Amino acid sequence: MTETLVLGAIFLAVLVFAFTGLTMFQRQRDLQRTLSTTKQKADREKIVLDSLPQQEDGQLGYFIDVVKKAGPNSIQMRLVQAGYFSPRDVTVFNFVRLGIAVGFCLLGHVLLGILRPESSQFALMVAAVLVGGLGFVLCGIVLEQMGKRKQAEYRKIFPDMMDLLLVCVDAGLSLNASIDRVNREFLRTVPGFGIQLSILNLEIRAGRPIHEALNNLAMRIQVDEARMLAVLFRQSEELGSSVARTLRTFAKEMRQMRIIRAEEKANTLPLKMLFPMALCMFPVSLLIVLVPIVMTLLEFLDVMSPA
Repeated sequence: MTETLVLGAIFLAVLVFAFTGLTMFQRQRDLQRTLSTTKQKADREKIVLDSLPQQEDGQLGYFIDVVKKAGPNSIQMRLVQAGYFSPRDVTVFNFVRLGIAVGFCLLGHVLLGILRPESSQFALMVAAVLVGGLGFVLCGIVLEQMGKRKQAEYRKIFPDMMDLLLVCVDAGLSLNASIDRVNREFLRTVPGFGIQLSILNLEIRAGRPIHEALNNLAMRIQVDEARMLAVLFRQSEELGSSVARTLRTFAKEMRQMRIIRAEEKANTLPLKMLFPMALCMFPVSLLIVLVPIVMTLLEFLDVMSPA
C-alpha cells in the first residue's frame, strides 16, 4: 500500500512538472512570436515613414511647379485640386478624354446610322463629331465635380485635423511640431489633404506667419474654416493669448457648426423627399382610390343598359 502511494505521488509530481514545463515553454514561444510580429510591424512602419518625405518632396515639387507655370483654370491645376499630384496624371487624363471622345463619336455615328438610315454621310459625320465633342466636354465636367467633391471631403476632414492638432498641443508639442505630426498622419490616411498640410508646413518653416499660411491653405482648398482659423491665430498673436486655448475654442465652435450643418441637412430632408414621394406614391394612391369607383360605375352602367 505504501509503495503504491509513493509511486502515485511520484507519478503526480512528474505529471505536474511536465505540465508546468510545457506551459512555460508554450508561453515563451507565444511571447517570442508576439515580439517577432511586433518587430516586423515596427520595421514596416519605419519603412513607410522613411519613404513619406521622398514622396512628399516629389508631390510638393510638382505642385509648386504647377502653381508657378499653370493658370488657375488649367488642366494641371484642376487635376491637383481633384487630388492628382503626379505629372503622369495629365497624360493619362488627356488619353482618357481623347478615348472617350473617339468612343462617343463612333457610338454616335453607329446609332444615328441605325435610327436615321436616310441621312447622308456628311450629316452623320457632323452629328458624330458633335457627340464626340459632348463626350470631350463631359470629361471636363466630371473633373470639375471631382474637385468639388475633394473640397467637400476637406471640409469634413478639417474638424478632425483640428482635434488632432489640439491633442498634440496639449501633449506639450510646439505648434510647428504639432502641424508636422498631423501632416505625417494625414499623408498616410488622406494623401491629398496631407499634401496641402505639407505646403502649409513648408511655408511656416520658411518664415511665413501662420495666419498667412492658413490664408493660402484656405485659398487652395476653398474651406472657410481655414480662413476663420487664420483670423483667430492672427488675433491670438496680436493679443498674446494661449495657442492651446485658441485651438480649443475653435474646435468647440467647429463641432457646433458641424451639428448645425447636420441639423440643416436633416431639416431639408422632408422637402427633398416630397417630390419623389409625390411622383411615386400619388399615382398609386390615385389608382387605388379610383379603380374601385370606376369598376362599380361600369358594373352599374352594364346593369342599367338594355339587354
